[in-house]
Amino acid sequence: MLKPNTNGDRVSYSSILVPPVGTKLNMAVGTTYSLDLEALTAVCLSLGLGEDTDSMVLQSPIGMLDAIRRVSEKVLIFCEAGQIKMPSTPSALSLLLEKMVIPVALPKRDACGFYPSFHPKTWLLQYVDGQGRFSYRFAVLSRNLTFDRSWDVCFAMDSTDTARTSGKTKPIIAFLDYLRSRIGDSTQNAREKRGALEKLAKALSGVSFSTGTKEFGENFEILPLGIGARGYDMKNDPLLCADPSAADYSFHELVVFSPFLSGAMIDHWNEPSHSLTGTSRVLITRKSELSKLTDEQSGRFKIFTLKDDVVDGETALSDESDDKQKQDIHAKIYLRRKYSTVDLYLGSMNATWSAVNRNVEMLVRLRTKNRYYNSERFLREIFCGEEGGQQNPFELSKPTEVGPDPSQEMTSQLEQVIKTICRMPMKAAVTARDGKYDISLEVEDRIPEGDISITPFRRDNPIPMKNSMLFPQLELLQVSEFYRLQVKADDISVERIIMIPTSGIPAERENAVVNNVVKDRRSFVEYVAFVLGDNHLMSLLEEQAVSKGESWKNHHDQLPALYEKMLKTALDEPERLGEIDYLLKMVSDKAIIPDEFRDLYDTFMRTVQRG
Repeated sequence: MLKPNTNGDRVSYSSILVPPVGTKLNMAVGTTYSLDLEALTAVCLSLGLGEDTDSMVLQSPIGMLDAIRRVSEKVLIFCEAGQIKMPSTPSALSLLLEKMVIPVALPKRDACGFYPSFHPKTWLLQYVDGQGRFSYRFAVLSRNLTFDRSWDVCFAMDSTDTARTSGKTKPIIAFLDYLRSRIGDSTQNAREKRGALEKLAKALSGVSFSTGTKEFGENFEILPLGIGARGYDMKNDPLLCADPSAADYSFHELVVFSPFLSGAMIDHWNEPSHSLTGTSRVLITRKSELSKLTDEQSGRFKIFTLKDDVVDGETALSDESDDKQKQDIHAKIYLRRKYSTVDLYLGSMNATWSAVNRNVEMLVRLRTKNRYYNSERFLREIFCGEEGGQQNPFELSKPTEVGPDPSQEMTSQLEQVIKTICRMPMKAAVTARDGKYDISLEVEDRIPEGDISITPFRRDNPIPMKNSMLFPQLELLQVSEFYRLQVKADDISVERIIMIPTSGIPAERENAVVNNVVKDRRSFVEYVAFVLGDNHLMSLLEEQAVSKGESWKNHHDQLPALYEKMLKTALDEPERLGEIDYLLKMVSDKAIIPDEFRDLYDTFMRTVQRG
């Protein structure tokens, strides 16, 4: 079930999202701490076209335009404010992602200097089949929506008509209601987005899920943390029970698999009163966390970390000096056994005080019996065999006295500056002038001291951030609610995308994005062939092979084949012809879309509608 060296136990991100056969996406709500816009674009590929997130279509602007078009009104992504990664190449297509993204900036809950984090990693997916019947998938992950190479874990389950677990969806509904409350009035189409979440929550009230496994069956609980009165209190859960008189306080086996630690959490599990006869404790974490533990704290735990060869594996195999993609554990897994009852927890919660007491998190708890699953089986799977085997990617470790990394501490401080800025009241407005656009930005609160600069997303040269700023003479495709923020100190620089409510964005900007991709007749024919092809990828490759990268010389050589494909589609799948309508509305240049094509399309559509 959790064997890292077995293909059957490894899943790609796309396999979690791709609609089941015979269905298509109707609505998707995702949550993540950090967000990579390029990764979100890849997700659109899975949700809209059913392709893998590493598909060759990802390299085609035509394919990605079609994927985003299909799902842009159906997807909402909530992320931590100030944790959107700046793409290496800010594509104009990224502007179409704006309407999907909702940053969450949580207020401080106490006098602590750090802000709580919006940290859950989840997906709730609603699919619909040809008869209008809905089905659902719910996934709890430890992985952010990024291209990070660390080791993560995912749990997903589908709705079923055979189970009787509809009452167990109440925490998911409460989570959706909480997300709805995080949509501010300044969010694009706020009312529509709140309404979509409310409708999804109501639809979920009668839905039952099942794990689909022999070990756990229908024995699961969804545990949203930090969402207020309807959230789950982990301090009353067997894993973190704080009452020594409670029946669940003690345990026989405990495995903590967490990349980040707090000494206070280890102290809790170390309490002698937790122990029963033969109690065992295992901790699997990152080497960098061992300095947080004392010998006394680690004394009751058997500690493992990833071997250096595994952490440095991809770097060692790469000859590129700038390709330093190290990997470490990022999964959060907890296993607890008392007598014959075993609880397995998966999700976003690190073994830290903040995760339990301050952040918004999401866990799923699976319950089973010792004969079906236990720590022995779990460790044998994670270790790829015996503890001392050559295939084991982990090794025994001890606490170290290595001090904190100064650069990492400075980076954390700069992250807090970004979080502070994300919580400041800001607004921007777009004004057209001489065929271009000015953006005026107003910041109401006192800006933190330091080297802080900002600029619109697709504009170079960030300038020092002030309470009142003007970005003059921008091109239409530089106008956005995405802004590039840089914070520097010494030799350390942190760069993020933040979202600022921006009024006056021209309605024709989406047309400009489409025209930036479909810029000539060749790309127009490629788009139409792509959306009508029997196989999206094969159609793309076919059109690329025919064109061989040459510019159009005589479009009449290509249009007859395109008309033939349209005729076949009108006969076999007439509903797909409507997908071309989006392009005809967005592209008005007759040099790109000839009048004869528009006339033929109108004829096909009239025929289809009469049929």
